[in-house]
Amino acid sequence: MKTFRVRAFLRQRVMQHSMQQIFARMYLRNSWGSGESVSGEGSELMQTAIVRREIEGLINELHIKTLLDAPCGDYNWMRWVRAELEQYTGVDIVPELVQANLRRYAAPRTQFAVLNICEEQVPKADLIVCRDFLVHLPLRAAVAAVANFVASGSKYLLATTYPGLVRKNKELIIIGNWRPLDLQLPPFSLPPPTRMVNEECTAKDDFDTKSLGLWDLDDVRSPSQRGFTRWCGPRFTAAESRLRELTQNSP
Repeated sequence: MKTFRVRAFLRQRVMQHSMQQIFARMYLRNSWGSGESVSGEGSELMQTAIVRREIEGLINELHIKTLLDAPCGDYNWMRWVRAELEQYTGVDIVPELVQANLRRYAAPRTQFAVLNICEEQVPKADLIVCRDFLVHLPLRAAVAAVANFVASGSKYLLATTYPGLVRKNKELIIIGNWRPLDLQLPPFSLPPPTRMVNEECTAKDDFDTKSLGLWDLDDVRSPSQRGFTRWCGPRFTAAESRLRELTQNSP
């Protein structure tokens, strides 16, 4: 996929297409170009072998009972994760994709829902998996998504990051385009993850430093973690308010 697409730019900036419209169009046109998964080459089974194994280990080691897959895409690889969960919830911004998942895979312990994780309240889970998504968003939208993860009261976040690859996280002009992000650099400024899983990525136009970082969200919520909260500004203030409400209402 080209870094700069004129038609996509016009749809976003001139025609004011929403994030949902943009990703729905990419899904319907199979813009990622994979013959196996409409979510792209990164969601193919060959590219996720290490990811699946490591997630299985984390679920067992950390006693994970509820998992939020945000976004879930077409559920191509996650459905092969072998672990005993009380509840798996996959969320995605594309209604057509969610409906397809519901028809094919819905079960008492496996559910799917339409959700804009950048703008809507995120449900609480033991583990949130956010793989290959923030890299497709403008910085403010990506930070908003992380803020919503933090505010959900969830325990752990497992997210795509590229440690040491970039000196500065670049802005993205067109939603749906791609560039690597290091979540320990501003504007995220997350603390060092408790675990770093190198995916050993071999996908074209990607990097071998592609990793999944595991963060204990209590560390991110701590008073000492202020770089992230300062940049997020009013949106994070609202997220913190929701977090306080969750905390106060918890037994």
